[in-house]
Amino acid sequence: MAEKTVRVLCPNGIHISPAGVMAKLLKKVSARAEILRGGDRADAGDVDAVLALALREGEDVTVRALGDEADTALSLVEAVLREGTKMLATWGRKAAAAPAAGSSAPEHAAPMLSSRVRIGQIRQVADDFDKLLSFYEKGSPMEEAGRFGEAVKVFAARMEAAARASARSGDTRQQFILEGYRMMAEAQGFHAEVGRAIADGASAPEAVLAAKERLAEAMLLQERAGDQREVGRSLARILLGEKEIMEATDGTPLILVGDEISPELMARFPGDRLSGIAQSGGSPSGHAAILARMRGIPCLLGYTDAAALPDGATAIIDGEKGTVVVHPSEAELRAARQRIEEEQSEARRLLEETGPAVTKDGTGIALRANVGAPEEAEAAMRGGAEGVGLFRSEFLFLGRDELPSEDEQAAAYGRAAKACGGAPCVIRTLDAGGDKEIPALHLPKEANPFLGFRAIRISLSRPELLSAQLRAVLRAAKEGKAMLLLPMVVSVSEVDAVREALARERCALFGEGGDAPEVPVGVMIETPAAVMQAEALAKCADFFSIGTNDLAQYTLAADRTNASLSYLDAMFHPAVLRMIRMAADAASGAGIPVEVCGEMAADPLAVPLLLGLGVTALSMAAPMLPRIRAVVRGTSLSGARLLAEDALRQTGPAAVRALAAQQKT
Repeated sequence: MAEKTVRVLCPNGIHISPAGVMAKLLKKVSARAEILRGGDRADAGDVDAVLALALREGEDVTVRALGDEADTALSLVEAVLREGTKMLATWGRKAAAAPAAGSSAPEHAAPMLSSRVRIGQIRQVADDFDKLLSFYEKGSPMEEAGRFGEAVKVFAARMEAAARASARSGDTRQQFILEGYRMMAEAQGFHAEVGRAIADGASAPEAVLAAKERLAEAMLLQERAGDQREVGRSLARILLGEKEIMEATDGTPLILVGDEISPELMARFPGDRLSGIAQSGGSPSGHAAILARMRGIPCLLGYTDAAALPDGATAIIDGEKGTVVVHPSEAELRAARQRIEEEQSEARRLLEETGPAVTKDGTGIALRANVGAPEEAEAAMRGGAEGVGLFRSEFLFLGRDELPSEDEQAAAYGRAAKACGGAPCVIRTLDAGGDKEIPALHLPKEANPFLGFRAIRISLSRPELLSAQLRAVLRAAKEGKAMLLLPMVVSVSEVDAVREALARERCALFGEGGDAPEVPVGVMIETPAAVMQAEALAKCADFFSIGTNDLAQYTLAADRTNASLSYLDAMFHPAVLRMIRMAADAASGAGIPVEVCGEMAADPLAVPLLLGLGVTALSMAAPMLPRIRAVVRGTSLSGARLLAEDALRQTGPAAVRALAAQQKT
């Protein structure tokens, strides 16, 4: 038996791609491996079981292997947990030695240069399962079990063929997703549940859909649940007699339309045969959206008119405006083709541009990176970031049975601060709670964790936790310009309490003979309460950082991951814009900078609005820096202010989005 503690460094955690690769490679090893986290454990060779753990980047887990090749199995699982699918380049698709020291740094994608507009032919792919099931002739339990087994074989063969085609074309991300889908269909636990349902009288397609729905609902990370449902739907289509997806007779690429477009279906239309997708469901972190971005095609999520789009019609899909223009005129087609040409030229230019982001009228806007580990900070700085606008410290805490030591935290924060040189490295205190489970904190279960005991509330209730983190940040400040950011603040007293604790720890470090430079303290503006008290908070903070994701969620009382609420268009809702303006005005009045570190900072259409509202810095995922740099350089601050004033006068998000799309600043 071999056992080891391993930190998950795979970017974005263990999703279907690395889980599938792990299961595939373990089949070639004479040993059984399992992953343990707290009281939970999973067979490392079972994709469903691994996905159910919802392993996040930065977590520590225990890997245990038993068998003749236990050491090899242990090394293989460790490599996947550390490097994800990237490890295949060094493993040569077979079990080998553990990765060399230093090889675990996450690999960062190239800038996202997705096309915003395409022309194609609409192809409806939605399935009416209720109708199809009404025509299904159920056989005996033995016959249904046989049909299920045959459907799995057909699906597995299809996934293997599509994965090989993806590998030949160099699309490794799609290859790994497809291989993961195959393994989810072959998972033993799934087969056992389907078998029990069939024995109890269910038909094979009913059993498949129900089993995958239960697995989806059990997922800790709901953005991974769509994969379970899609495998179930794919198998049900085979069992129910799927309809053929016809290509356009004239070779026109397709715009696939449905509830959720699967990677399997996207794989059938490689290269220039697919113009875009429009789906009524899905999320930005779903595989359809990820693959669409990688292909550079528009992807509309939560598109409520999807079912009404006429099959076979020529259309223009606009990912920036969120529209599908059916039966466009010749003039509209010419305009779309011109935009496509311009976007291709822009993509080439963005990859070549470097330097600071300065508006057309000479105002510099700092562009920083959101990161979750020191390695990401180093990569972001190499990619042109002007510092780190958000360092998520929780990566050190996730999935551990004990809290990280002060020394461990100081080393991580110090490495990130050093990577930033003289640029800011904003370190957020532990943002636990909500969807971030920290086993070592033993937090109570709550009916609504996003409105409960989380973030700064936890830190202030655990003095030893806050003390260690503050001392670590103070020590990191010797390596670079470390700054402290407090999440989920709702009152001045919370900021005062942290400042008092920071002063005590700084004095203690001096008393111990250590150096402790001053550390600026910032406040996250992500609740309506913080906005309402922004003037008072600005007097006790050194800077503001607006978390637009939570601010929009709490302002509109709408879960941002709920596709059925996408019509609210949170980032362009006038109420959210007013919140941002109030916070920015308070910061300006106090003479402190104000940054946006939420998804809005990475939206090219939203950036001019943010600048016009008074935002002075933007922080985002590093791959978006080139695109946003170009947007800032193409914007005049005076024009952005006029745009913002006009936007604040609107009564709904659709009007605001239209203004932003039309504005030439």
